[in-house]
Amino acid sequence: MNPILQILQQLYPVSVETQEAFSYILHNKQVKRGDHLVRIGQVPDNFYFVKSGLARVYYLRNDQDITDYFAIDNQFIGALPALFSQQPSHKAIEVLEDSEIIYFSYAVFDKLCEQRHDLERASRKMAIYGMLEGQQRIESIRFLSAKERYEELEKLYPGITNRAPLKHIASYLGTTQVSISRIRAGKQ
Repeated sequence: MNPILQILQQLYPVSVETQEAFSYILHNKQVKRGDHLVRIGQVPDNFYFVKSGLARVYYLRNDQDITDYFAIDNQFIGALPALFSQQPSHKAIEVLEDSEIIYFSYAVFDKLCEQRHDLERASRKMAIYGMLEGQQRIESIRFLSAKERYEELEKLYPGITNRAPLKHIASYLGTTQVSISRIRAGKQ
């Protein structure tokens, strides 16, 4: 079974007919390290799933590249505010290692959800989990030390500390590369 459908099935039972209809709108592609799925200023059409590999969402602030979040093996990624509003994105999606990506048109998916209420319900539950994850991220930035945020990162994205560049990990955690090096060395 497609890994996206497996995730949806865990959230809400999706009929065989819905699975077939959803599978029809899915597309696969191989993406090279350093390529972008979405660029800043682009109006995105697609939602992405990293079947295998690693990608990140980032934005620029005061000429600094800041990682907003990662997607690693079997996780979703997208420039969501721009995708939903159909406005130019202030964020980009960069692939950090050669990756297998599954993608689908958000507009086509939205129409399919109107026809297939089981898919709509599963998607709504997924959106709730996404909101909860975002809230947890905000709380970790506010209340946890850099070391605790680093430990949370390792739980949320297993193996990422050996796969993503240190500068992206540091910007995601809101700290410096030096601080991350100290944490890794056990000095903090």
